[in-house]
Amino acid sequence: MAVTAAQLLDELMGKDRNRTPGEPSSRIHWSDNEMCKYFLCGFCPHELFTNTKADLGACPKVHDEALKKEYEKSNRRGSMGYEETFYRFLQGIMSDVERRIRRGHERLALNAKKEQDMKAAKGDDEKISMITDHISQLLNEIESLGSEGKVEEAQGVMKLVDQLKEEKESLVQMSKLNPMSSQEKQMEVCETCGAFLIVGDAQSRVDDHLQGKQHVGYARIKAAVDEMKVGG
Repeated sequence: MAVTAAQLLDELMGKDRNRTPGEPSSRIHWSDNEMCKYFLCGFCPHELFTNTKADLGACPKVHDEALKKEYEKSNRRGSMGYEETFYRFLQGIMSDVERRIRRGHERLALNAKKEQDMKAAKGDDEKISMITDHISQLLNEIESLGSEGKVEEAQGVMKLVDQLKEEKESLVQMSKLNPMSSQEKQMEVCETCGAFLIVGDAQSRVDDHLQGKQHVGYARIKAAVDEMKVGG
């Protein structure tokens, strides 16, 4: 939702910026419905993820620092139920990111299983190559035995060749089920925001992630939830 010039001026100078002396104030009270109660309790989550994949959209409520200070000084602070509502909202956001983290771990576990299968396929390729060489040697041996008139011995070796061919065909079929693909970099899941990170990545990219709006936002929410748990 776009912010109008009037809204911007209201935020910077207050709603009474054009009030003449003696004119009644139009300034709202912190308990009014149009005031953002999340903002009163610390911060508004809607402001944390602007223009990210986790964007919650613009907050329709008023964010006024002066009213926030008034609430913090009020003897009614903590008795209006605002903190409980704020806590539940933050817990809902944390539940979503925790599910994302779990799905990330499951995805990496699945990828690890596929990588094991690919390694097994590579081992099968080596076995296939060895069997192929062995079959070639045995066929040369059969040819030699045949030229020497040793038919029975040649037939015995031929049975071994047939067995090796069956084993080779079985390995070939298994290899087709586990095709090799280009090796991917080892990944890990950020335990704060659920993003995928490259293990051992350049420190500059790690710093960029840690300073990113989404990571910082979820870190702030987690810290607030932990603090309210202790306080509660």
